Amino acid sequence: MKEQQQTTGKVALTYGALLGVLSITQAVILYITNSLLDQNWVTAVVGFAIMIGMIVYGQMVFKKGNGGYMNFKEALKIGVGIAITGALIAALYNFIFLTFIEPGFVDLIVEKQREAMIEQSPNMTEAQIEQGLAMAGQFARPWVQASFQIVGGIFFGFIISLISGLILKKENPYQD
Repeated sequence: MKEQQQTTGKVALTYGALLGVLSITQAVILYITNSLLDQNWVTAVVGFAIMIGMIVYGQMVFKKGNGGYMNFKEALKIGVGIAITGALIAALYNFIFLTFIEPGFVDLIVEKQREAMIEQSPNMTEAQIEQGLAMAGQFARPWVQASFQIVGGIFFGFIISLISGLILKKENPYQD
């Protein structure tokens, strides 16, 4: 039996690191252009497209490096591995950004949420606004955001890997 040239771990780490770097690059571009607080659906779509692209490309690289074969289990391992690696790198950057680079950014997030609450519900009392902002402030903490980023990355990476793995899989008929 011919030895595999690509391993799932190597591909997952390589393209997961690339996903993390691209995610950080997107965040830095948003920060430099003062758009980090004003994210919209386009920003989310770009980030999601980067994730899809890295997972699918990583699976395709593995498949090509293994004689055109990749089973579903391998596709899932690669995709989830890429998602976990990318999410960990991006979350680490986000934590460092919110803790050391721009520690006052959490306050800006909470203030932006205050403005949105007043605009959406002008009849809210100050006590209701403060109660909502206290809860929002808890979720805006760096370690909480990093946790959500990791969990979200794994969840969406799993879904993407399921779909792309079903599409790209090709069993090796010569393998036991």
